[in-house]
Amino acid sequence: MRCLSVAVCAMWIFIACASVCAAENLAAYRPGEVLIRFKSHTRAAALSRFASIGAKPRRSIVNGRVQQMILPPGLTVAEALSLYRDDPDVEFVEPNYLLAAQMVLPDDPYFEKQWGLHNTGQVVNGFTGRPGADIDAVRAWELAAGGTVAVVAVVDTGCNPDHPDLAGNLWVNPNEIEGNGIDDDGNGYVDDIRGWDFVDGDNNPQDASGHGSHVAGIIAALDSNGIGGAGIARNVRIMPLRFMNTFELGTVADAIDAIEYALAQGVRIINCSWGGTGYSSALFNLMASADALFVCAAGNTGTDNDTAGFYPAGFPLENIVAVAATDQVDQLAWFSNKGRLRVHVAAPGARIHSLGVGLQVLWSDSFDDVGLNGWTKGGHPDAWIVRAAPLGAGSSVLAVSAGDLYADNVDGWVMSPPLGLAQASACRLSFQLMGASEANRDYFNVEVSTDAAVWSKRPVKLGGDIYYGGISGTIPSWTTAVVDLGPWDGRVQLYVRFRFTSDATHPNTGFFIDNLSLSAASDAEAYQFMSGTSMAAGFVSGVAALVQSRHEDLLPDALKAILLGSVDLDQSLAAATSTGGRINAFNALTLLRDLSLSADAGATDAVRLNWWGQVPLGGEIAVERRSDSEAEFQVVAYVDASGIGYTDSAVEPETTYIYRVLAQTQDGRSGYSNQTSATTPISSTGGGGGGGGGGGCFIETLTHSKQADHSASGPMDRSTSFTSINRPMR
Repeated sequence: MRCLSVAVCAMWIFIACASVCAAENLAAYRPGEVLIRFKSHTRAAALSRFASIGAKPRRSIVNGRVQQMILPPGLTVAEALSLYRDDPDVEFVEPNYLLAAQMVLPDDPYFEKQWGLHNTGQVVNGFTGRPGADIDAVRAWELAAGGTVAVVAVVDTGCNPDHPDLAGNLWVNPNEIEGNGIDDDGNGYVDDIRGWDFVDGDNNPQDASGHGSHVAGIIAALDSNGIGGAGIARNVRIMPLRFMNTFELGTVADAIDAIEYALAQGVRIINCSWGGTGYSSALFNLMASADALFVCAAGNTGTDNDTAGFYPAGFPLENIVAVAATDQVDQLAWFSNKGRLRVHVAAPGARIHSLGVGLQVLWSDSFDDVGLNGWTKGGHPDAWIVRAAPLGAGSSVLAVSAGDLYADNVDGWVMSPPLGLAQASACRLSFQLMGASEANRDYFNVEVSTDAAVWSKRPVKLGGDIYYGGISGTIPSWTTAVVDLGPWDGRVQLYVRFRFTSDATHPNTGFFIDNLSLSAASDAEAYQFMSGTSMAAGFVSGVAALVQSRHEDLLPDALKAILLGSVDLDQSLAAATSTGGRINAFNALTLLRDLSLSADAGATDAVRLNWWGQVPLGGEIAVERRSDSEAEFQVVAYVDASGIGYTDSAVEPETTYIYRVLAQTQDGRSGYSNQTSATTPISSTGGGGGGGGGGGCFIETLTHSKQADHSASGPMDRSTSFTSINRPMR
């Protein structure tokens, strides 16, 4: 549970400026102002003296008896306190202390590992973070209470529906009756209660690799439940749609089926943590016509997407957000793709802690017993045997032959005892393999059958490669091999056999097998670290869900404009993304979309700010600033809402400053503008005395308004090549 324990009489709760307050050794307060009460009979004279040094009253509080005073440039709060504390005309003077919401952090034990949500500079997975290099989730959660439920379709490897940290946040089809074997909602999918598996064609989108579960956990893991970690969005449901297999590969056709399913269910946010270099017109056309926002991973090859196409992230569509990855110190992750046109925002993506998939072992064989022990061999010759292990893999292994070399013209096999897969899902066979054969001539294959009569050859993932037509050549050391048995989930019995064939020349040692294991997914509380733009996309989808929950009628282009317009700017991302920033959940929830801000340092020793309002503004506008090396903003001036600009001359040369303004519309809506940056040039005269609306500033009168433009798309050269394989981005 999170709570607010301090009540404040203000619309906004400002967080302390650590750098100023630490330097002056005071409690947290708003810089540039004090609260002062004058003695009643000398009030006019005292105000006059304040005005003579450039201070001015902002407003009266406490029935007009206390003045909120804006200090002149160059006068710190500590100096003002020292100057006026002993003034005989002053009853008291004090800082305008900041009162912060006393938020209770989630009690999830792994929350401290989730630097992307809350980065205090903690060490995570051996790396030290930078305070503030996060999406500001904790402050966002205070604003996100209530709202409607947002659904995010995670089109991926599926997810673990029984994971205790996710099960409560899974989407449930309201128009389907579970277990009756009928397509109740008439959408062509029987008993699709919690999404669909487009790989195996069933209603169990169980994750076999952990990739989809990891992404889903970033978005929607249950928070404050005493286990695991916390997801970004609270009012969210995950629709798991599996189109990638155990090897984390999928086709465009299956991806299209999954997306069409989500669109038919009215889903407005679709996470696509995958991609490829082939341009698919079919996928482009579907996304272009969809009334949904697609959050897409930018890719993990470190390339520039502006020059090397990567899709679907690179499609020039207003409803796509392409996401790069940052690390724990807000730098572009070493593996992340980039692109000032084709990549829009960055988000945490290195060493991300989230959900995994637990495995239960259904059957195993280490071949340590004498003989085949339930295995059956056959073929010509039937030479498979359990023999002494090479290179000390164990006491014994399963081998192609008993001799040093296999025979010519071999076509022999060895078959497992019947294996039970009833009630199991995401089944897989794994084993250790090494050995050698004549390359491209003699082959090792894995085959499966339900009746031990008709056999089906299965692809084998060996290390990082997938072999579809058998394994041939040399495997010099023990390497893990994996076979996807997902299509046979739930079968009462299944047989597996290893088959070896050779020609009439150049025999070799053959292959050796050890530590065989048949496993399936479990509901265990599994977690893991992963890195990739896949994870970064999950962060953006989570923030999108937070915003959608608060503003359910947002169209995809408007939701994209909020995500892009509310980033935390960072110079290191200026050349990597179109926005030059990292996603920020708090900013997204407090963005005043009616206001657009720009900055220009020009050739002067000052920074010129201009803002445009789409609707009339009221009250005052607070101008806030931080340097690129700082995490927190400071108020540098208050400007009347009739102004459309401000010149900040209290700047240092050769310094990058980031600005935002806090404003209120005349109809009562308050919020922050987008952030904007400017770098001051080399100066021979040094900085002047600006800020605070006093000397060194220039304010213009509002004479017009301008439509804010947050578009980040542009023209693109389309390639004529096509690939049917999409890989997850981790």
